[in-house]
Amino acid sequence: MIVRMMLAAVGTLAVVLSFGSGHAQDVPADPSVKPPFVVASFSSIYGSTALPSPLGGGTVSLVGEPDSKTFGVSFNGTLTASASLTGKEKLVASLYIKCDGQEPGSRVTVGTVDLGVLKPAQPARAVMAIGEATAFVPLASITCVSLALRIDEPDKTPSFVKTFTNNEIEIAEDVTVLNSTVRLIGEPDSKSFGLSYRGTLQSAIELSGDATLVAHLYMKCENDSPDTTSAIHVGTAKMGEVPKGRGESLRIMSADVTAFVPLREVECVKLGLQ
Repeated sequence: MIVRMMLAAVGTLAVVLSFGSGHAQDVPADPSVKPPFVVASFSSIYGSTALPSPLGGGTVSLVGEPDSKTFGVSFNGTLTASASLTGKEKLVASLYIKCDGQEPGSRVTVGTVDLGVLKPAQPARAVMAIGEATAFVPLASITCVSLALRIDEPDKTPSFVKTFTNNEIEIAEDVTVLNSTVRLIGEPDSKSFGLSYRGTLQSAIELSGDATLVAHLYMKCENDSPDTTSAIHVGTAKMGEVPKGRGESLRIMSADVTAFVPLREVECVKLGLQ
């Protein structure tokens, strides 16, 4: 009877010690349970410590769940002392599951990630860039990372040509241009573009060789001469000297011209001497 009472008392005391304090007990960690995320860091790029210029060094880290194919990528590094950036260089990381060298087939690419543009001025020449990658394989399968710089050219508007022809133009007294063709070549929204000319200069007087053939650009087309027209003059292109003497001479010339308005707004070209 006494033994039973002692056992009961010990049991009661054990219950009080286990639950009376109200504090949770520490549970040993299960080594088979994977952490919610991992960080995989790569300090060797291209299989060595070499980085694409002007990067001077750094570490690429992959952050995410080991079994996930989508995860974060970050680069923390520096620029070289002689770094020269235009503000257009974009840092790109390539991810591999096999990295045995530079030869074709020695690497298996499973994803790329855009880490953003490198700015020309970084505090303390530091580079910190992040991006999100979606790979063909989970993060845990990636064994190698390489970096590269890329400059994406913006989509350019296709060039187009405006053509102006005339069978006979009197550009000065007793000086005529026959069968002339003037072409403006460039992007429609650009104020700088090319000009080409082909025509036959016919002079009934002796030319000194000091005159220059010019093309006047206008926003309107009128039949008046360049000296009397009321159209809006937006630019002049000097194409070259006219030959000395009299008679006929075929001239093929070209020039760069900058106008006050974009190429698409130039509606008329008139030739003259200057």
